[in-house]
Amino acid sequence: MKRGRFLIGMLVAALTASSMMAQDKKKSFEEFRKGILNSYSDFRKTILDHYADFLNGEWHEYESLNGERRDRTPKPSKAPQADSQEDSSPSHKKPIRETPATPKTDRSPLPTTPSSKRNTTPRADSHPGTPTDDFYFFGIPVSLPGIEYNITYRLTAPADYATQWKELDRAKVARYLVPVIKTTAQDMGLNDYLIYELLKAYVDAKFPQADVTSRFSALHYLLANLGYDARIAVAGSGTPLLLLPFKQTIYARNYMMMADGKYYVFAPEGYDYSRLTKERLRTCTLPKDADLGEKFDLVLGQLNIPFKPKSFNLAYGPLKLTGEVNENLMPILYHYPQMPIADYAISQPDPILRQKLVNQVKSQLGHLDGDEAVEQLLGFMHHVFDYATDEEFHGFEKPYFLEETLYYPKNDCEDRAIFYTYLLWNALGKEAQLITFPGHEAATVKLDRPVDGTSYNFSGKTFYISDPTFIGSRTGMVMPIYKNNEPKVDYTFTSKSK
Repeated sequence: MKRGRFLIGMLVAALTASSMMAQDKKKSFEEFRKGILNSYSDFRKTILDHYADFLNGEWHEYESLNGERRDRTPKPSKAPQADSQEDSSPSHKKPIRETPATPKTDRSPLPTTPSSKRNTTPRADSHPGTPTDDFYFFGIPVSLPGIEYNITYRLTAPADYATQWKELDRAKVARYLVPVIKTTAQDMGLNDYLIYELLKAYVDAKFPQADVTSRFSALHYLLANLGYDARIAVAGSGTPLLLLPFKQTIYARNYMMMADGKYYVFAPEGYDYSRLTKERLRTCTLPKDADLGEKFDLVLGQLNIPFKPKSFNLAYGPLKLTGEVNENLMPILYHYPQMPIADYAISQPDPILRQKLVNQVKSQLGHLDGDEAVEQLLGFMHHVFDYATDEEFHGFEKPYFLEETLYYPKNDCEDRAIFYTYLLWNALGKEAQLITFPGHEAATVKLDRPVDGTSYNFSGKTFYISDPTFIGSRTGMVMPIYKNNEPKVDYTFTSKSK
């Protein structure tokens, strides 16, 4: 008993001391945090101040590795049909949709129709008569302050890259440009990767006569001063390259493995990436203990760009989805780096459009029994889209963001699965999963009541296969070819994923 009392006393004393320490910590937390941020800022500044010395120092050779592929199994050339059930839904003609032209990938302007309900492209604040640098970002007009500075016509040696960095520092380019770039990117809703694209368009437009070696060097300077871990490299042929680390895997893109991790290769437009298998790359050596900056994030939030309407009208059974997709999004998304399916699922390029879709599904299917609403949505997915593999339709692997599925007249399995699971969760409130088989992306859903069919248990919940590419199937039916395959879960739509 005494020993017990002693332990209790010790515990009370410890808790009291802990409480006093917590109060002291709470009082000094902001000062501590401020000190940490200042230390980081000072340390980062020191790295940037000496970056020219690193560029002028030792450059090591590295071997480029071929890009990874998410799945090497070929997709079906046609959407499989379910043999065990004839479709009994009312007959509806498929909506006629004009096949859009392939989005432009250059920087020429696109006509825009700003909407009063949409944000238009922000421009840098300036007084009348103040010079600006005007350029096009995937056809969208953008302006930055017209700061006067020059870059060297061509860089041929590592010392040239060091010299140009010093000249840009002397001109205080980062001091004047970085704040307005951050503001412009925030106003436009650009993520890390699109900031890279914005700066590339800016440098190309400001110095059109300069060699690509000099332009890539200036781009590297701006990215590094924005706080990114961007590296400049040179191929054996002298071609400049940017090495960028990402939070996600990028498929089908060459990369280098360095001591600090994986860096993906970004080359000038028109460069043949197959040459990288024959060329070794050189990049400067940075201190091992240096905080090199942030990795790039590919996940997209709301993009605030001028609105150019492209109407869609999709109807089958009791469900009809109508509206307008922003055509100005398409060039931005067309050659977007290929990332994991989960990152397409959580990206939100146009949340306004998505909310309109959700509202329409709720208003038209919300009165139905929950499981019946799932079947109606599944039938809708089977009949309102035409099927084509990415290789057939685009010539390369091209997973769609939800917005692209409403723009292009044809899609394949992962596009439908992303679209379907988004509406299952956000419109019908049904927990759903994106799952992958060899050569096929499908979906599963948690039903209110059990049904006969294929299911599995995940975290104590039963999910039934519900495949938007298996035409005529019901929830619970799996393509025969995958009956003996265990799928991999790519992403789960649930309250925990919010």
